[in-house]
Amino acid sequence: MDRIRSMEDLKKAKDSALRKEREEALKNRFQIRVSLGSCGSAVGAEETFEALNQLIVKKEAGGVQLKKVGCIGLCALEPVIQVMETDRPQVTYGKVTPAVAQRIFAEHIEKGLIVQEFVVEKI
Repeated sequence: MDRIRSMEDLKKAKDSALRKEREEALKNRFQIRVSLGSCGSAVGAEETFEALNQLIVKKEAGGVQLKKVGCIGLCALEPVIQVMETDRPQVTYGKVTPAVAQRIFAEHIEKGLIVQEFVVEKI
């Protein structure tokens, strides 16, 4: 679909995007979303994203999808990442520097342990 010209086109585009999202979720046990709105970018979220990307490549972490997302409304806690795991509640972490990202990867992704001191919320 190249242009949205009606509410029906918008609904089709939304349904398509949600379908793709569900398909990706089925392929990966973990999805890590890094908030890269202007606030996050200003305080180092790009470096956090890159640190996570390097860990995924280095450890050949299959089943882990890394995504850039826009602002999630927690500007004072940036850089913010959300870890979504199949069959577990989403966990949102705040103040995630590259060093904290390495710890979250080692404990949450590799061992299944939530790093409580950086948790913002569990949804």
